[in-house]
Amino acid sequence: MTTEQHKKHETSLTKPSSRLTLALYGALTLLVLGVGYLLYKNIQMTKEYTQERESLRSAVQINQRAVDRQQLTFGMKTFVWAVRNALLQNKPGEINEYFNTLVKDKGVQEVLLVDPAGKVTISTNKKNQGIGFASRFPAYLLQQQDVYFNDKTTYELSAPVTGPNKRLGTLVMFYKPTPVLTVSSTNR
Repeated sequence: MTTEQHKKHETSLTKPSSRLTLALYGALTLLVLGVGYLLYKNIQMTKEYTQERESLRSAVQINQRAVDRQQLTFGMKTFVWAVRNALLQNKPGEINEYFNTLVKDKGVQEVLLVDPAGKVTISTNKKNQGIGFASRFPAYLLQQQDVYFNDKTTYELSAPVTGPNKRLGTLVMFYKPTPVLTVSSTNR
């Protein structure tokens, strides 16, 4: 082979290999761009999912509080009538039975009956019987004129127990709601 033929032979061999290299680099570039795009979309979708999940969690908690407020307020009203009836009939043992039955329900932490002077007369926690209510609990619970609901971490409820002509006392309940979204379901 002559030198010219040899050069032609080498260029003809290098042309396809340079095209092949160029095609490989082009495919590799497209692959990198595709993976980059997919990672970008994945990050955006994850952010969107997280925002929607937090929005949903917030809405569920707001709805839970609203439903809890409605049900517990209604329950307190009817419970006050039973306690009022037992007070007018001078049956403290019956009230104590009501309290002990109620505190067995999940969420009910403590139920108290406070006389008009502010002294705890009946409580599901016997250590609190006979103490001044304001010495251990928020005094504003005794000053409410209707069923009161405070949606702190542990709900605070109070309702006046009224007789025909006067206030017989105040019914107070502390209730810890069961979370709708448990820890295990929020980590998914």
